[in-house]
Amino acid sequence: MPFTESQRAELEEYLETILELYTEDEYEELVEGIVSHYCQRKFRIGEEESVKLFYEIVERSQ
Repeated sequence: MPFTESQRAELEEYLETILELYTEDEYEELVEGIVSHYCQRKFRIGEEESVKLFYEIVERSQ
């Protein structure tokens, strides 16, 4: 199930805070799990989809 635009916007806002707290080196070890858990709980979206979207957002923001 793909993210809706409102879900994507909400996730982007959430990630702004997360990305301030962690370095790029910590993404795979810590941030992927945080994002995956948040997306599962908030949007009922699986790990693979949420991690993929996370990296798309990170890439766009750089």
